[in-house]
Order: sequence, then structure tokens, then C-alpha cells
Amino acid sequence: MAQQYTIRDAARNLAAADLFRKISTEEKAAKFAEELQNMPDAMLQTMARMSGIPAHQTALHLAMMRGQENEFSRGLNALDGWFQTGDLILMTGNLALAQAQKALYKDARSSHVAIVHADFICIDAIPKVGASNRVIPDVLADVEPGWRVIRHTSVGPENTDHIMRACSFYLAQPYKILPSKKSAKKFAYCSELARKVYRDIGVAGTGIPDDRIIAPAHFDRLADHHPNWVDVTDSLRPAVEFCQKYPEILRATAKMFIDGLKLNRRRFEERTELLAKIRDLTKAGKISKEDAQDAVAQIREIEHNMNHTFWDVPRKAGGFNGPGEDKTA
Repeated sequence: MAQQYTIRDAARNLAAADLFRKISTEEKAAKFAEELQNMPDAMLQTMARMSGIPAHQTALHLAMMRGQENEFSRGLNALDGWFQTGDLILMTGNLALAQAQKALYKDARSSHVAIVHADFICIDAIPKVGASNRVIPDVLADVEPGWRVIRHTSVGPENTDHIMRACSFYLAQPYKILPSKKSAKKFAYCSELARKVYRDIGVAGTGIPDDRIIAPAHFDRLADHHPNWVDVTDSLRPAVEFCQKYPEILRATAKMFIDGLKLNRRRFEERTELLAKIRDLTKAGKISKEDAQDAVAQIREIEHNMNHTFWDVPRKAGGFNGPGEDKTA
């Protein structure tokens, strides 16, 4: 795979795998929650420090871990509007870039686009990082006040799972901008990533151009003029302010989601490596073709039942082949 797999990655994946085993069923999840609630304060405080929770929010984090009434849950429950998977956040972090895009659209104001992946977790493509997950407060850090959120009228809660798989598919794509008349398969930049996700989920009437490089300015035009995109900024402003009040709590809460997808990617990579090893052993005559076919069939069956697949994990017939497909046959 393109990215180097480090000892830190391995440790994180082992920890994630252990956690997912503990919550793999409702019964196990309930038992794990009970174990958390009964842990000594000192142990929960250590977990909070390891999760990056600042000292002044440790008590809040402990209350959340114990399932006790707390200011975070009260504030969350008091919100009228919340983010929806597939919402697009348009923002200006680079004034020069935003101004340069006025050649594409005279009222251009944005220099970046992010997609709401799940709850308060976004996916966007940024230089030196590529396509990755970040929480709302980090996405909106150091941007101009005029950010806005737009939502397609044909997208609703029934599309959530589909969009989430489409977002996950592009995780870890390297950041790059190259002239092209077609959508980029092996790299992404912010507005191109948004275009690919909406293309993959098959939403009609988006107005998103598909025959050239796409810029944040094109999404500004959609926000200003396209009848199928609505501005939901005002209804979500309290939710953004709530998220900005608790960035450390949100990062700690998002960790399981983000690490889970990284673990999922790594498992696909491991199975790809195993398929290559089976092929080499078969060519070398060290295992029979029948045994190789049985092993490959088992791997394909595992992948056929997976919710996610990824852009850099090649698959042949019999597996899960794309972001827009359902895991069922």
C-alpha cells in the first residue's frame, strides 16, 4: 500500500480491534458499558488523559463514561438542528485562493469544501494529509466567519449508510490537483472529493460539473442559485457553536469511529497481502490449486459481507467492489 504502516499504527489497530471485540454484540456492548461505569476514578482519569481530554473537562468526561447526567448531553439534547450525513461545509481559509476563483464565479467566497461523514465528523482532502476524517471544530479552525452549510433536497436520513460508505471509500487518498476532464481515481482535493462522493451515491440533479477540474467556487454557485441545494447554516449555527465548545470531547468520542475505519482499511490490506502470498505459494507448487481456491473463496466471503471497501484495495469478481454497492448479494 502507498502509506507506510508504522508501529504506532499497529498499536492503535490492536487497541481498536480489542475494543470492537468487546462491543461486537449488544450484550457485549452493554457489559462493556457497565465495566466502564464501575471503573475506579483513577483509571477513568488515566483514560481521559490518554484521549487528550484537558484537566478542566476530566470530570465531564468521567460523567459521560459513567452514563451520568452532564452538561454535554444536556447541551446536545437542547439543540434543534443537527448535522446530516452528506451536508457540505463551504468555508474560506485562504483569502487569496477565494479571490482567485472569482474568475470562475463572480461571487465566489470559499476556498475549501468538507463533507459531513457522520454526526460531527467530516471528511475532507487537505495538502500533506490527503482525504481524512476531522471533527467540526478542527475543520472550522482558522477560517473566516462566513462559513456556510448546504444540503441537497434529495438527501435524507435514508441515504446515510450509502453516503457513509462512499465517504469511507476515499479515505487516505493523497492530495493532488491535476488538470483533467474526468474525475480523479487515485488522488483527491477538497471539491473533487465532494464531487466523487455525490457521483458515487447517484443523486440526481446536483448540478455538480463532471467534465473538468472542480473548485469550491462551483459549490458557491450551487449554494447561491441551484434550486436543489438549500442553505441550512442558520439552523446549524448552534450545533457548530456547541461543537466548538467541546473540541477535546468530540475528538475523544470520534476516535473509535476514525480508528475503526483505519483498522478496516488495514484488514483489507492484510487480506490483499495474503491473496498475493497464496498466489505465490501456488505458483511455487507449495500448496495445491484446490487448497488455494478454498482459501481465496474464504477471503472473498469475508469481504462480501463487509460494509466498506477502499479505493486502493483492488478486488475481483466475488467481492465488494465499490463504495455505492450494498454488502448483500
